[in-house]
Amino acid sequence: MIVEQALFHIIDGQEMFFEKKFYELSDTFRNADGCEKFKLIRGIENKQNYILQIHWINLETHTDIFMKTEAFKQWFLAMKPFLAAKVEMQHYENTLV
Repeated sequence: MIVEQALFHIIDGQEMFFEKKFYELSDTFRNADGCEKFKLIRGIENKQNYILQIHWINLETHTDIFMKTEAFKQWFLAMKPFLAAKVEMQHYENTLV
């Protein structure tokens, strides 16, 4: 299993609209092959910052399959108007279990 962590910087004042749109389209992840679970968390000090954390069965399922789907492309197009900066994405793996 790998964990994808994506940092979203949202345009000031657009946070609630971003959250609403994200939740409307959250089935994109619920229905994605290889997605075990996901959560969206908001920054406390900087309310415009959100982290999307997704647990994938492996890296290839995320990068080689999911990110090339029409569902992901449509989801990202819907999120793009809220972005103040490029999404910062990294992948992690467990070191202690």
